Amino acid sequence: MDSTSADRPDHALVLVAHGTDNPAGRRVITDLRDLVAAQLPQVRVLDAYVDVQQPALDDTMKMLASEGIPTVVVPLLLSAGYHMQVDVADAVAGHPAAVAATSLGPHPLLAEVLADRLVAAGADRNGPVVCAVAGSARAEGALDAEQAASYLQEVWGGPVSVGYLSAATPSVAEALAGQPGAAVASYLIGPGFFHDRLRALDAVVTDPLGADARIAALVVDRYRTLAGR
Repeated sequence: MDSTSADRPDHALVLVAHGTDNPAGRRVITDLRDLVAAQLPQVRVLDAYVDVQQPALDDTMKMLASEGIPTVVVPLLLSAGYHMQVDVADAVAGHPAAVAATSLGPHPLLAEVLADRLVAAGADRNGPVVCAVAGSARAEGALDAEQAASYLQEVWGGPVSVGYLSAATPSVAEALAGQPGAAVASYLIGPGFFHDRLRALDAVVTDPLGADARIAALVVDRYRTLAGR
């Protein structure tokens, strides 16, 4: 969907998320979109999705291509994986004036946000943490997950390990079993199916990353770098 960032925009930014049935998770994406749009008043800022929700990324890119609007796609995806390598790449390939940024994570700024979420959840600053990631069957996804945990450990007092919610091992539950008393950092953009599973664990669990102003600023930086404006 469109933001109201400009009456006659000549450039577009598409925020791409996975998609969710969770109303709170949907609000996170639209709130991020609006935060980004406020910083880019002459850009048409839209949200689009690779699964579950509409508008679909493919449809959004076809629309922008038909209008001849130069477009930057900034994925709100936290690692390389199928959605980045196939869904995003294919959608961008169909628009001759479009380019895509890399996945939002891993990034040191996201680690800072996660550390704040851990503090807010009451985690022991010197205690162990399991960084809970969605998971990917692709090797690049696992490398990105390990890098995300490494970034978090740099800003956190205790050791940080990775636990996967799907597609890879160890699972979050297995990672917790290996670190009794560990807190769980929800390395997810917003609430939804995966975060509900984390909340059912017998552990301190953070909120997801959410619609944080620092994440919006990272999106704006990605846009400006690729758009050159």
